[in-house]
Amino acid sequence: MTVESFSRSADYDLRSLNHERRMLEEYRRGAMSDGSLLQPQANACWRAASFEWQLYKDAETARRLWGEGARALAQGFSRRPVGFDPSPDQFILALHFAIAAREREAFTSLALSHHNLRVGGSREARAFQNSRAHFRLVEGYALVARALIERQSAPARAATESLDAARAESDQGWWQRQYPEPLDAAWRISEHDAVCALLLNVARRIIRASDVAGDVSQTRLDDSTAGEFARVVDETLLRLEEFTEHDVNHHPKLYLWLPGLALCALATSAGLPMSWLDERHEAQSRKGYARLPLALLRNPQH
Repeated sequence: MTVESFSRSADYDLRSLNHERRMLEEYRRGAMSDGSLLQPQANACWRAASFEWQLYKDAETARRLWGEGARALAQGFSRRPVGFDPSPDQFILALHFAIAAREREAFTSLALSHHNLRVGGSREARAFQNSRAHFRLVEGYALVARALIERQSAPARAATESLDAARAESDQGWWQRQYPEPLDAAWRISEHDAVCALLLNVARRIIRASDVAGDVSQTRLDDSTAGEFARVVDETLLRLEEFTEHDVNHHPKLYLWLPGLALCALATSAGLPMSWLDERHEAQSRKGYARLPLALLRNPQH
């Protein structure tokens, strides 16, 4: 990147960040009485956090914005204020936010409220009526969250069935109808499959932790699961790089791969070895890992 193009990019990011800050102020005020503004508020938090990180690399600010997004969506799903129109993609986003921001209250609220999920009347929400894969993913994700909260393997076992179904029922035609641009559709399909695969690894780790006796056996199984987790992340980040390099549209939300950040943090919480992640960053030989900054993966309390 030339100095001139870098300057143009930074100028775009700063103007965009200032815009998101202004919009957030409006959404915050309005969402107190209008539930329809909770989702725009959360999505503005997502965009603002991406611009903040791109410009300033401030992990605390990014987490604060993700936390705000998590609380806004968790409020919508738990309280169902007038105007809030739930859809599975927003529930999944809410869990990503809550985990990446370490917002335990929102995380717990979402894990316990997923059975209330329904498709509302908006065009965006109705689009998911014919996508069983999204509802399966919501169910599996919430069950993994519940397994961690309750420290029980039964929800994790149920999660594996839901997540396997979420992968099997992912309809390529549905994605292509929702995202007419072929590159965009291909990326969305890949990301859905990757999220399912990573959650499956976390669920299996939880199950094995309760089933396997003996440290040696558990270590071998953990190393195997971590290796599979790392392989999925490698491949997905490579596909993400290819998507952003070849698509004509700009995707500022993808400055950071939020699902990857959230699921790496979730895997850490489940006790899955994550030394491979440090190795990827130290080697700097794997494409795409700048989208999973270690500063945003470290527990802010440590």
